[in-house]
Amino acid sequence: MASIEDDDETPQLSGDALAALKEFYGERDARQKQFEQLKGQAEDDFEGKLSMDAFTEDWNASQFWYSDETAMLLARQLLEGATDETRIAVVSAPSAFIQLKNLLNSGEVKCRPQIKLLEFDERFAVFKEFVRYDFEKAIQLPAEMKASFDVIICDPPFLSQDCQTKAALTVRWLAKSWSQDSLRLIVCTGERMESLITDKLYGKIGTKTTNYEIKHAKGEIPSMKIFESEKTLAFLDIGPLSKGHSLIIPKHHGAKLHDIPDDQLAEVLSVTKRIAIAQNIQDYNILQNNGRIAHQVVDHVHFHLIPKPNEQEGLGIGWPTKEADKGELSKLLEEIKSKM
Repeated sequence: MASIEDDDETPQLSGDALAALKEFYGERDARQKQFEQLKGQAEDDFEGKLSMDAFTEDWNASQFWYSDETAMLLARQLLEGATDETRIAVVSAPSAFIQLKNLLNSGEVKCRPQIKLLEFDERFAVFKEFVRYDFEKAIQLPAEMKASFDVIICDPPFLSQDCQTKAALTVRWLAKSWSQDSLRLIVCTGERMESLITDKLYGKIGTKTTNYEIKHAKGEIPSMKIFESEKTLAFLDIGPLSKGHSLIIPKHHGAKLHDIPDDQLAEVLSVTKRIAIAQNIQDYNILQNNGRIAHQVVDHVHFHLIPKPNEQEGLGIGWPTKEADKGELSKLLEEIKSKM
């Protein structure tokens, strides 16, 4: 039997794998160093130029930073006509906040408005202006912030009616007034939200669509596309639970399963089956969540195909069963059948 010291038997990484691993750790360490440096600058009231480079985007959490050009343009819009008494709220748009700080630190702008950053990502707590914000708890904010802001920018994280409506509730709660003449408001969102934004949520204050196209720091959202048709898109997950973890999504926008037309769902399952066959996987889970309590993070229906190659990799599931009351079960059965 060969000993553990036997070079022929000891597993070794290839040169390419070692280089890739070294690059990964190098990038990770560089980002951590940048973040620690930024944290120190924030704590010391640093007056130099700040950057978003230390804050890596999490696409699964719908984080897509603006390009510096876009963020600076928005920051200038927010500061137009501002005075020392102006209060500016930046809601879910941290890259615009960073450029606001840069403009104010540059000396180009003479006024010193009060700024607050309302953001879910607690990494931004390095800034004294940070206020923890979750759109699901739209007005659970410090009481002194109510009806106190003259200028607001809001970029809701998800393209769903639920998220946009709750973000609008936050904006209404923050606004010092709700009239076109006195409130300066910028809402950044997708084109398909246009009628909801301009008619229903902000129609009273005259919000209009512009022709300016927001640019993101890293261009298009990255994806490893496996399949695309008129109805369906499938791609490899960028944070996989196991090798081959794939996401399959209907192109029809719907937050929950019951929002998706039957023909779209039929193709989604067909594509999921084809991907499983293409990978020749024998053990796997199909996961689809609906609602925050059920662990849905992105407000667009998506299916996970998660290979289960062994006990350690893939999806881990607990199944805490309980004994059902037969009478209640029969009653529920009849109720469901009557509505099918």
